[in-house]
Amino acid sequence: MSTTIKDLARESGVSPSTVSYVLNNGPRPVSRRTREKVLATAERLNYQPNAVARGLSRRKMDTLGIIYTYLDAAATDYYFISILHGILGACALYSQAATLFTSHKWEDVPANIPLFCNGRCDGLIVVAPPAKSAFVQQFKERDMPVVVVNEIQPDPFVASVDIDNELAMYEMTTYLLGLGHKRIALLSGDTTQTSSLLREKGFRRAFGDVSLSEDLFQIIPGVYNPASGYEITRHILSKPMSSWPTALCCASDAIAVGAMQALNEIGVTVPDQMSVTGIDDVPIALTTAVPLTSIRQPFTEIGMHAAEFLLARIAGDTTPRQVLLPATLVVRKSTAPPCR
Repeated sequence: MSTTIKDLARESGVSPSTVSYVLNNGPRPVSRRTREKVLATAERLNYQPNAVARGLSRRKMDTLGIIYTYLDAAATDYYFISILHGILGACALYSQAATLFTSHKWEDVPANIPLFCNGRCDGLIVVAPPAKSAFVQQFKERDMPVVVVNEIQPDPFVASVDIDNELAMYEMTTYLLGLGHKRIALLSGDTTQTSSLLREKGFRRAFGDVSLSEDLFQIIPGVYNPASGYEITRHILSKPMSSWPTALCCASDAIAVGAMQALNEIGVTVPDQMSVTGIDDVPIALTTAVPLTSIRQPFTEIGMHAAEFLLARIAGDTTPRQVLLPATLVVRKSTAPPCR
C-alpha cells in the first residue's frame, strides 16, 4: 500500500495540514526544522504524491485536453499529427501533460461533454470540428477554457487559430493561372469543414480577378483523403480528353496523392500532361513520384499557438485571441505551363 499524507504526519509528529503545507510550499509558512523533518520522512517512506488527488485539491491538473475524431485507422492523418506535434511541443515547454480524446464522429461530442469537463484536464483544444459546431459554445457556457484549431469562431471570445484558407487557395489558383492554365478543376474537401468552403471561395475569387468564364473551371466536392482524390480524378479522366482540365487544384495534399495515383495508372504524366497542386505541405508532398507543389501550413506554430492561447485562458486571461497565421506557396515539380 502506498504511503499517504496521514502516514507522513504520524511518522513526523505533525498534523496532515502541516505536511500538505510542506509538500505544496504553502499556503501557510512552516518552520525550517519542521520542513526538513517532513521531507526526510517522505524520503524514508518513499512517498509518491497522488497527482490526481493533488490536482483536485488545487483545482488544476496541468493537463491540456485535445479533441479530434479518429475516423480511419488505416489512413495516416498528417494534418492532425503535425498539429499535435506543435501542441505537445508547447506542453513540454510549459510543463503540461496532454490527454487525447477521440470519438468515432463529431456527432458524439455533445453527448460526451460531461466527460470532457469532469476535471481530468484544465482546458480543451478542439481540432478541425465541423463548421459552426454548437458544442464549442457549450464548453464556454460550462466555463471550460477552449481553443479551436481550423476555424475562426464567430464569438471573438472563443480563442481560435488557423491559416487564411481563402487566401491560400487564391494564391495557388493565381499561380496556376499565371502559368497559363485556364481549365482547372478544384478537387474540394469536406463540405462540413469551414476550410473547404473558404478554399472554394478563394478559387472562385482568383478566376474572377482574370475575368475568365466559369465554364472553364470545375469544382468537384470530395473529402480530405487520398481515396477522394483518386475517385474524382478517375471520373474526370473517364470523359473525352478534350474536356480534361490542364491542372488539378487539390484542396489538400492527401487529395493530391490520390489524384496523382489515378493519373499514373492511366498513363497521364505530371506535369507534362497535367499539373497537380495541394495544400498543407505535409511529408507525403515530398514522397510522391513527382514532388508536389503545395501551400505550406505552419503546423508547429498553429499547435503551439493553440496551447499557449489555452494556457492564457486557464490563467484567467479573457483577451480575444483569434489569429490567422501566414501560409507559404512552395513550388515543386508537379506544376508546369499547360501542354494543350
